[in-house]
Amino acid sequence: MKGLMLKELYVALKSCKMYFIIDAMFIAMSFALSGILNDSIAFLMFPVMISGEISISLLSFDEKSKWSKYSGTLPYSAAQMVSSKYLFSLAFVAITTLVTFLALIIHVNTIGGAELSEVGSVIGGMCVISLIVTSVGLPLCFRFGSERGRIIFFMTIFIAAFLLVNFIDKFYGLGQIRHIVWIIIAAVAALYALSWFISVAIYSRREITG
Repeated sequence: MKGLMLKELYVALKSCKMYFIIDAMFIAMSFALSGILNDSIAFLMFPVMISGEISISLLSFDEKSKWSKYSGTLPYSAAQMVSSKYLFSLAFVAITTLVTFLALIIHVNTIGGAELSEVGSVIGGMCVISLIVTSVGLPLCFRFGSERGRIIFFMTIFIAAFLLVNFIDKFYGLGQIRHIVWIIIAAVAALYALSWFISVAIYSRREITG
């Protein structure tokens, strides 16, 4: 399992450099544009928001390099192959969120411009969205392939985002959004676990059928 995690890291460092560059650019822009834009601190939300997509990109690189055929010769089960994607994605989202929070603390204490708790809660929301992205995207890409899976994924996310915005807007107007935060976190954790289970089942069936 450790070898699979290292493989994900090496592929990310070699083929997904743009994620790290974009994250660094957004964090830098939040500081550099503070004297020009009143809400430049909002740039800190983007690194976390896009971090959940890295697992889908890694799966795409696996398909292009025929990794699934090569991995069949290795002593790893379908569950381990899939788990490496979910664990790496979880770690990447967590590290990105932590780095962004540190940047936020520095930004608020040196430049100001917003309440720490206010922006921090939004970044936390972006972290939840990133986990939803992984939860929805990976099973679709395992089932339909990374190209077709991405198309279905974006359609699904668009519909889900529309429903979620209307749901939050309804409860926010009633002043109840704070009371359902833990329910949302629990629901996303359950969704992530369910997605993990479904992906293992899909990958196992694909291995059996060749």
